Amino acid sequence: MKKCTWASIPSLINTGDVIGLAALTVSNLPAALLSSLIEHYDQHQEPKQLTMMMANDISSRGLAIELDDFVERHMVDRVIMSIMTASPRTAQAIQNNELEAYFLPQGVIATHYRQTNAITPGVITKIGLNTNIDPRYKGGRINDKTTASLVSFLNIDGEDFLHYQLPPLDVALLRGTYADEQGNIYMDEEAHLGESYSLALNAKSHGGTVIVQVKAIVDKSQQNPNHVYIPGALVDYVYVVEDASYHRQVVQTMYQPTLSGQARMDKIPESPLPFNTRKLILRRAAQFLTVGDTISIGYGINNELTNLLHEEHVNHLVQPIMDIGIFGGFIGSREHFGMNYNSDVRMRHELTWDFIYNGGISIALMSFAEVDQHGNVNVSYFGNRMNGCGGFIDISQSVQKLILTGSLIAGAKLDIENQQLSVVEEGHTQKFVYTVSNIDFNASYAKSLHQEVYFVTERAVFELQDDGLTLIEVAPGLDIEQDIIAQMGFTPKISPQLKQMDPAMYQVDWGQLLHTIQSNRTV
Repeated sequence: MKKCTWASIPSLINTGDVIGLAALTVSNLPAALLSSLIEHYDQHQEPKQLTMMMANDISSRGLAIELDDFVERHMVDRVIMSIMTASPRTAQAIQNNELEAYFLPQGVIATHYRQTNAITPGVITKIGLNTNIDPRYKGGRINDKTTASLVSFLNIDGEDFLHYQLPPLDVALLRGTYADEQGNIYMDEEAHLGESYSLALNAKSHGGTVIVQVKAIVDKSQQNPNHVYIPGALVDYVYVVEDASYHRQVVQTMYQPTLSGQARMDKIPESPLPFNTRKLILRRAAQFLTVGDTISIGYGINNELTNLLHEEHVNHLVQPIMDIGIFGGFIGSREHFGMNYNSDVRMRHELTWDFIYNGGISIALMSFAEVDQHGNVNVSYFGNRMNGCGGFIDISQSVQKLILTGSLIAGAKLDIENQQLSVVEEGHTQKFVYTVSNIDFNASYAKSLHQEVYFVTERAVFELQDDGLTLIEVAPGLDIEQDIIAQMGFTPKISPQLKQMDPAMYQVDWGQLLHTIQSNRTV
């Protein structure tokens, strides 16, 4: 391990290199390393023609260098990622065919690093079959400029698989909290552990370079060897940040020990959820939970699940899990996103996907952007938004019970009064459409996997049944034809046992979730 300086960082990266990052927004983001590259490029127009590969989104709300900063300088020729939530310049460049771009499943990207070397041939998996990732559809390619295939179709002994062959890393730009004199990296003060270890493996196995940004170099004799995250044998260079602003723990704060599991919090850090239609959706989705469930919670509405579990005093009965490696505790939502407290387990990102792929999750709560008449789901694109699939495909093809949540129609104004729902002003964009524009969830394939699938909205609940998407519940106070079917791009099948959603949910104070979850245990 060698120490490098701010000025020497750019000399370690060449034009045309494949660069790997293991960050989520500013968490684990080696902002100093990236800033040094930007500064050098502005002066010398090098390096360029880069490939940027990341399993998660690195948009930072302007608090650090991010993907847009590289793209607007035309430093990047290709991006390989799973999700992109707040990178408008990159989205525009992709739409304008200014660079090649792939949206691939998050879990596949996170785990492929340690499966792509001279011994193992990349990832061979069923994840992505019969979706937009499948080369029989688009192969994860986002625009016309993207022609090379990173995913191929295989049939092995009569079973279908996808083979992912992602480019090897020339440079892994990583971050840890501390390094010792041997280059061992410790993650003590990071908000999550990420997949940096696997990126280091990938780079080293292909003769690449591993550079790690840290806060300080510490005395090895004072450290616990059990806490080493990346062994020094995998680390080529360490950069010690001179400006603390380049080593922000999360968007909201520079450093807080409760976010890295070094301290615990006695009081719930967020206020109860406001009483609105989002809360109604969460309440109904939570009614599918059973005692002992391990719950994969996605972003959007479902990221607020822990708030509801604590409000209803049922958090001890189930364990919510975020795919970045946070198990249990209080998972931050809304303006507190990324701030996770009192976790039961903090696991490496790629190991969390191992857990998910091997049946560790019993139920998943995920959002949708579009649903069609067959029950196919699109989460990657909605209107002018280009989000990518994130971990949606990995999870939806690995978990037997799926609860997909969202509003029936975008932009509607609804009123909740006297335990009834009424439409004040109808919405402007249908989310239940005749045909989805992109398939991230294939309903026919889900049926072949014998998955149990429900769609929960504030107005109605649908179930994916053998003969199609079926309306099974309707909110109190609504007219089925006018308020539900007329707002859809197709007419769903209606269950002969059509029921009313529980009116007790449609009031400020509920308090029924404990009884519901405990009752589900005996069903």
